Amino acid sequence: MSTHHLHASQLVARPIDEVFGFFSRPENLARITPPGMGFDRLSDDVDMRPGLEIDYRIRPLLGIPMRWRTRIDGYEPPTAFSDVQLRGPYKRWEHRHTFRSVPGGTLIEDDVTYELPLGPLGGPAHRLVVRAQLLEIFRHRARTIEAIFAVPDVNERALTVGVAGGTGFVGGAIAAELHARGHRVVVLSHRGEAARGALPDAIELRHADVATGEGVPAAVAGLDALVVALAFPNSPIEAPRRGRTFMAVDAAGTERLVAAAREAGVGRLVYLSGAGAAPDAKRHWFRAKWRAETAVRESGIPATIIRPTWVFGPRDVSLNRFLGFARTFQAVPMTNFGGQQLAPIFIDDVARLAADSLVDPAAAGQVFELGGPETLSMREIIARALRAAGIRRPIVPAPAPLLKLAAQPLRLLPSPPLTPDAIDFINAPATVDLGPLLARMPRRLTPLDEGLASYLAPGSGPASISIDAPSGTGTYSPLPRAG
Repeated sequence: MSTHHLHASQLVARPIDEVFGFFSRPENLARITPPGMGFDRLSDDVDMRPGLEIDYRIRPLLGIPMRWRTRIDGYEPPTAFSDVQLRGPYKRWEHRHTFRSVPGGTLIEDDVTYELPLGPLGGPAHRLVVRAQLLEIFRHRARTIEAIFAVPDVNERALTVGVAGGTGFVGGAIAAELHARGHRVVVLSHRGEAARGALPDAIELRHADVATGEGVPAAVAGLDALVVALAFPNSPIEAPRRGRTFMAVDAAGTERLVAAAREAGVGRLVYLSGAGAAPDAKRHWFRAKWRAETAVRESGIPATIIRPTWVFGPRDVSLNRFLGFARTFQAVPMTNFGGQQLAPIFIDDVARLAADSLVDPAAAGQVFELGGPETLSMREIIARALRAAGIRRPIVPAPAPLLKLAAQPLRLLPSPPLTPDAIDFINAPATVDLGPLLARMPRRLTPLDEGLASYLAPGSGPASISIDAPSGTGTYSPLPRAG
């Protein structure tokens, strides 16, 4: 049975006591774990000490729950602690965390020794699936740590800006961009503080359930501006019994937010819609977006509507879904032949435009379509993403009706990876006219390959990570972004 070793290192531009204090709180582990893992802490005892045992629930595959129990074997504040798996998916998992003061901040190092439980199948399983998944988990962790410890600029004209949906992919990026620019950011979420994730501690979280209206008036009180970027968990896969639908969240939720913002005297609105929004659109998600747009237009509040196409980035649930298939299986399924034309837009470009629109008079009263500088086929986009990630897998087309039939039973899973409606969502073309945006608010938009390389290319991101590297490799070197 093979023993594997993972080493990761990352520089954080904060003092060691602050960094160690964050990592030594077990409740923070959920914040740095990918959302798709469905991580929940089950133990109430979080007083860190040698011998402490902590129970978690994880959902590493298709939302199916699994228990993980860990024991703290060593605790040496503020320089180190170690934990070992007592129960979980690995035959052996020993993780040592070390912290060292260095010029520029604190160097975090992780050393993990692990074995798989599959006997002779462990080697192929590690090579084909587990290694790539662990690398992605630790890369997500590094990006999240970087975001949590981000130091904002000084802004003498700071606004108090609410971001509804600020714990999601698009909304979270907008909240982070506003925080980086020195604005006072308030994130509205139906889960409140439990949804903080990668958001810095300086960002305030307020409970607001847009699907029911609970807490919405209080959540928008005192805001200068409001950004609405709603998304329900596992979007675009709806869960009607849980109230997770486009009509309940995007349409009705935005209507409630806008009405409350008007009553509270909010002075500026930015709404993240979607390319294709129309009152008579064939698909109900575009009709929901149009209904939300109508509420924004009729609010009487100066507003900007942004209609992005397919948004991609480290936390997206669209392109990363295909990469997830590639890491798990030996082929990437694609609906039909992937000929639909798309203009994928990098998440950083979306966040910058939303932040600019709050303060630039040129954005007031405008509807901007937003896409990337290239229009490509779905197949080409997936192929480029695979190349950027260094993954070699065939892309296998399949007729949409056949995939819809295969997706029907997946509805029964706690977190289905695909549904018939989601296949229609994926198959929809999304091209835009950038002319009006670039005429009023000139800017450079990120090409697809450049955006992909920033988070998928080996060596990209804020950390050095290696698995089974020879001695002396994968060592720390200063990273400019850490300062």
